[in-house]
Amino acid sequence: MKALAIGPGNTATVQDVPLPEPGPNEFRIKVHSVALNPIDAWTTWKPIGKPGRVVGSDISGVVEKLGQGVTQWKVGDRVAGLVQGATSDNERPGGFAEYAILERDLAIAIPSEVSFDEAATVPLCALTAAQALFIRLKINAPFPNPFNHAPETAESPAILIYSATTSLGLYTLELAKHIRTPAGKHYRIFATASPKHHAKLLKQGVDQVFDYHDPEWPARVKAASGGIKYGVDCISEGDSTAKISQTYVDEGGLITCFRVSAWKREGIREGVYGSYAAVWEGLGREISYFGDTLPANPQWREFTVAFFKWLSSPKDRFTITPNPVRLMPGGLERIVQDGFRLLSTPETNLIGERPVEPEAHGAEPWLKPVSGEKLVYRV
Repeated sequence: MKALAIGPGNTATVQDVPLPEPGPNEFRIKVHSVALNPIDAWTTWKPIGKPGRVVGSDISGVVEKLGQGVTQWKVGDRVAGLVQGATSDNERPGGFAEYAILERDLAIAIPSEVSFDEAATVPLCALTAAQALFIRLKINAPFPNPFNHAPETAESPAILIYSATTSLGLYTLELAKHIRTPAGKHYRIFATASPKHHAKLLKQGVDQVFDYHDPEWPARVKAASGGIKYGVDCISEGDSTAKISQTYVDEGGLITCFRVSAWKREGIREGVYGSYAAVWEGLGREISYFGDTLPANPQWREFTVAFFKWLSSPKDRFTITPNPVRLMPGGLERIVQDGFRLLSTPETNLIGERPVEPEAHGAEPWLKPVSGEKLVYRV
């Protein structure tokens, strides 16, 4: 089959690779759509996996073959899923290919009114957002899981979503809306974004939104909110986490970020505590990842299973709204040349060590800078 796999020279190329066979409790899908995440580009430009390892994390498609013990799916079912494509030193293949393997309990049923393109945007970033809110920040989830605990005691706790129109930010907002009034407590949602997105975010349920280009935004957020208690740093670049910490209530609070380097920056306010989150913990496997080993954690996997079931519990739509889709042309052949370069930033290039050529942002509409949408390719 054709697949986008790690090649020589810190890149990935479309290669012929063996058709994967499902093992016990696994099934194979015919991939229809794939959605891009920055981690896919990083681990292509600075590979962790060996040459020939298929890259890519977010996929959707149709069940094509069942492994032993798979009873909850049937051939022809529409599903989406998350695989760890070349982002660790194990040998499990990724999903940017004509066919891919999913585990039976780590797949999402695609509701009838959701397209393959929309569904592909969901697994990785929605799960990351859920882990941030309901595990890292210790907020009760709207579905049963091992991490739910005693209800919130504060009257109107404030949540800050930094860079709310990123894929992760949009899913964090979607999930935050589901916990706005648990047990009589009203969570208030604050966000930062470019001004062109403010009206959209207010319409989607944010209480107040602030321009992160304004050097005074931390003080403005704190004044408007009375102090943030929970923060999600959806960019985790430069001093973003330090600035978020300046918005907090006097007694401090919790922040979750998505790059270890963000938490090591100077300027984190005393009393504000945080943690770095890696979505792969939700797979319930031991994973070696950028020099660290994440131990297998059955509770994290149980959380993932519960979350994926909750997402697809309605039969017509997901429980949350998928990201807006930018459908990219060219299939697997254009992912590296167009998609990965569009995801580059000065900070992510420190990992990739590959310059972003000016032509990456060309005149074609699909090559405009990415803002408020997810890049999707059809296979």
